[in-house]
Amino acid sequence: MQNLYTTPEAAKITGIPQSTIRSWMSRHAEVFQVDIHVAIDEHGQKLWTDLGIELLHSRRASKNATDDDAESDAPDLLESLLEADAQQLAEQYWRLLPGRTLQRIKQMRDNPTPQERGIVELSVRAALNAGTEHLLLPTYQPMLTGGDETD
Repeated sequence: MQNLYTTPEAAKITGIPQSTIRSWMSRHAEVFQVDIHVAIDEHGQKLWTDLGIELLHSRRASKNATDDDAESDAPDLLESLLEADAQQLAEQYWRLLPGRTLQRIKQMRDNPTPQERGIVELSVRAALNAGTEHLLLPTYQPMLTGGDETD
């Protein structure tokens, strides 16, 4: 579980006044993403995540931020958020890709749609023709036809 901080705690950690943090939240609600930058507890209180604290730090570092300049710097803030979020999404995608791919391959093998069955059969035939049956999934048993069957 990640750390969560109240707005007063976030203000103390970042050195940004509570009023400025609250102003940013109300003026740029689209920038501060729920469950990424802030969490909302069962009482409706907003709690800052570690990523939210980093965002506030980056905002403060990019400008010596006050309530007055928060509005004029919204494009810069949004761009830095988009870049950070895009990086996180890309990393998460690559972490999940191998597992999801294997899940999908197993689903295609065990319970294929008619289209997937055709793809799998074509792929298996091509592998067999290339002499690479040892590379097929370990649970795959090619169906022998005609006089090739043995008991």
